[in-house]
Amino acid sequence: MFIELTTPQLMIVNFETPFQQLLQQQRPLLRKFNKAKKWQLWLSDRPMLKRSWIHFAGLDKQKVIHLANLKHENLISTIEKALQSKNCSYVVACINFLNEQDRLRLQRALLLSDTCLFLVHDDTQNIQYH
Repeated sequence: MFIELTTPQLMIVNFETPFQQLLQQQRPLLRKFNKAKKWQLWLSDRPMLKRSWIHFAGLDKQKVIHLANLKHENLISTIEKALQSKNCSYVVACINFLNEQDRLRLQRALLLSDTCLFLVHDDTQNIQYH
């Protein structure tokens, strides 16, 4: 994250990744989840989560798992399996496209799970049209 001071009244905050933005915006909620004795799963199609951000957010780095370089079809399947396992406090997934079939799969898995799911859109990647 870097802060660009344009004028004394205007401050522009830029985040390196959507994960950093989520950590900053949802810090109280993530800290609450951190108290549970479950994993905290972060998924993306590229490396996006830095240990320094985890430390800054006050999360237990021993509980945080970041799986990177997942292809879209593996990402949906991994989210679904994580929700079904009920071993995670929450799952954060960086995803730019969710078709109706995938959305229904995730909704079904969520109904049977006590896990929270954050789907994060990554504006920094090229948008793919399907």
